[in-house]
Amino acid sequence: MFGLFLGLACRWLSPLWTLAVVVVIFLIYITLKRPEMALVGILIITASIVFEDQLPTIYVGVSLHIPDIFLLASFAILLVRWMIEPGFKIVKTPLDRPLLIFYGLTLLSTFIAVTQSTVEVEPARRAMRILSYYLTFFIVTNLVKERRQINFLLGSIFFLATVVAVAMVLQYVLGTANPLLPGRVEALNTQGSIYEDVVRILPPGYSLLLLSFITIFCILVFEKATSLGILRYLQICLLGMALILTFLRSYWAALIVVLILFAYLVREDDRRRLAGWGGITVCLAALVLALILSDPASGAAGLVKASGERLGTLFDSETFQGSDGALNWRMIENNYAISAIAAHPWMGMGMGFTYRPWDFRIDQIRTTSAGLDFRTFIHNGHLWILLQSGLLGYLSLMWLSFVFMLRGFKYWRIIADPKLKGVVLGFTLTYLSVLISAVVNSSFMQWRWTPVLGIMMGINEVIFLKFSKSDSMD
Repeated sequence: MFGLFLGLACRWLSPLWTLAVVVVIFLIYITLKRPEMALVGILIITASIVFEDQLPTIYVGVSLHIPDIFLLASFAILLVRWMIEPGFKIVKTPLDRPLLIFYGLTLLSTFIAVTQSTVEVEPARRAMRILSYYLTFFIVTNLVKERRQINFLLGSIFFLATVVAVAMVLQYVLGTANPLLPGRVEALNTQGSIYEDVVRILPPGYSLLLLSFITIFCILVFEKATSLGILRYLQICLLGMALILTFLRSYWAALIVVLILFAYLVREDDRRRLAGWGGITVCLAALVLALILSDPASGAAGLVKASGERLGTLFDSETFQGSDGALNWRMIENNYAISAIAAHPWMGMGMGFTYRPWDFRIDQIRTTSAGLDFRTFIHNGHLWILLQSGLLGYLSLMWLSFVFMLRGFKYWRIIADPKLKGVVLGFTLTYLSVLISAVVNSSFMQWRWTPVLGIMMGINEVIFLKFSKSDSMD
């Protein structure tokens, strides 16, 4: 019967449309049976090794990507269950209001900009798609309620991060001449010095790399030493290696800050375990570095040298006095952005904004007649929100950020389960690192980050609701 259905469908519709219908039905079925699998599907497509421009689209009046279908189907199921299922109630959390206000103000700002013809519809729609993945928060808090669902979601996040890390290491071994990963696979450039043999790799999944590295590190310290701890430690080493290959100095700096803060927060047995794992790491790193540096001409020695020099620029005053091209680019953007924000302070310019004129210092970065146009992009994530959503939208996002981090730092100690305790603190520290690095990275409105932020906020709230001592949260 299924074969007959497919045959008739291909006669009535094109084979491509038939395939699209089958895929949609399958995705809706998965979302209905296991809503956490829909969330994992979103992460696979938005925050792994898949780039947006490679995704197939389905046109139904507007173009939809596969993760859009997962998101819409999840909300449809949530709505249907609320309407017809006895006893089903919408879960309320302290994060609901600031998140909805931020989302609503940004949509209102964009609607005003579109009606006034200062923003085109298509760029606004694409940006709206990215913003909407913050709403995965509500899918988690209302449809992910059991421990097995939490475990599956966490395990999938850590597994995806490991897959991304392995792919990045393989890409580094293959070099730029043999692209395994799409996107930015390039020779490292630090303050004008190009390292031809050092490959910089930036897949979308570096968001999961950072999240998993910090969170697994926290879990490792909180759990008692077991054979599983050795596996977690090896996984951290792999994820750390992949983070080095991104050569993102802003995330390196944020990692240093949050790891120091973590060492300050832990107490007694946890601090002893931290010192133990730290001692192992120092000894292992010393041994590995000695082996690598015994052959200064090797590729591994080149990687160590390039990493050290790039990290050293964070502590070099010349970096902030005009010697760093990447930072100069950001300063040019920031100057234009501040002027645009001053002209539209309260509601911003809407999503899909064009905030500055053409500037050949940063727009024409290739020797072509057209060049590259970055007038709708800014590296500073804080200024991006101010440009897009105005001061009101930015304050609502900071409200959301403050409440999320306050609850994480306040309540992680009352979680009895060591793994879940590590998850709560790890997610909180990850968000702090994103907040810090957003000064030079547009994380708040990146395809690779918005679903990750929504999901990790939701997981923390579910843990508080289901797996903490409720009387300790009064």
